[in-house]
Amino acid sequence: MRKRTILLSILGGLVGLAIIDGSVQLIRASDQISGPIDLAGVTRLEVTGAASDISISTVEDGATEAVLSGTRRGWGAVWRSGWFAGDCAGQASMSRDGETLRVDMGERGGFFGWNDGDDCTLTLSAQLQPEASVSIRQNAARMRLSGDFSDLRVDSDAGDFAFTGHAAKIAVSGAALRAQLAFERVINTEEIRISGRMLDATVRFLVPTPVSYGVEAVASYVNSALPNTPGAKPDIRITGEMARVRIE
Repeated sequence: MRKRTILLSILGGLVGLAIIDGSVQLIRASDQISGPIDLAGVTRLEVTGAASDISISTVEDGATEAVLSGTRRGWGAVWRSGWFAGDCAGQASMSRDGETLRVDMGERGGFFGWNDGDDCTLTLSAQLQPEASVSIRQNAARMRLSGDFSDLRVDSDAGDFAFTGHAAKIAVSGAALRAQLAFERVINTEEIRISGRMLDATVRFLVPTPVSYGVEAVASYVNSALPNTPGAKPDIRITGEMARVRIE
């Protein structure tokens, strides 16, 4: 009976720890690093530095602004909040220079989690005026962009890039890259360039349109629902060592 009681106690303790662990993942400790910064008149956004989570949109009406923050999640948020005074800003910074907003994520290690003992995620949220240009050069990044842009350039060793809306030019590159592009409209001048050693790319047009495309890779799988029309635009060029490509 005693052994049974001990086993039940241990089992109950493990279940309790599992419940606590699941609950603590919902705990967040956020630090606002910079902003909100008024982006009225800003036509270019530049992001550099280490890993971050980026969300950028364009708005016709309403406030255009940017906020840079650091968020700890789960056990790390509880531990550091309770025992350490420092926040997770590191050397991250954001500043406006005329029509350009510059965001530097610093030189933090890791990628969205406990890597290198760091559970801090740097997050940029920005609302720009339509037809702005965006340049992102980072070691790693999770990027979500929506709206109307003039030019999008992304260079990230490990990148997860999702775009919905319209852009005249898109150039995305990385060592390991997932790119998901959905064009809501087409004006037949678009140029799309995607490259990566290991690449998973989807280019979708909500309204079927003539396109021209070319894929150069050592090993590739290409599935296109749209015929290749030489000379047509949008013009899609994809290069990589291992590539899976869908055009629809």
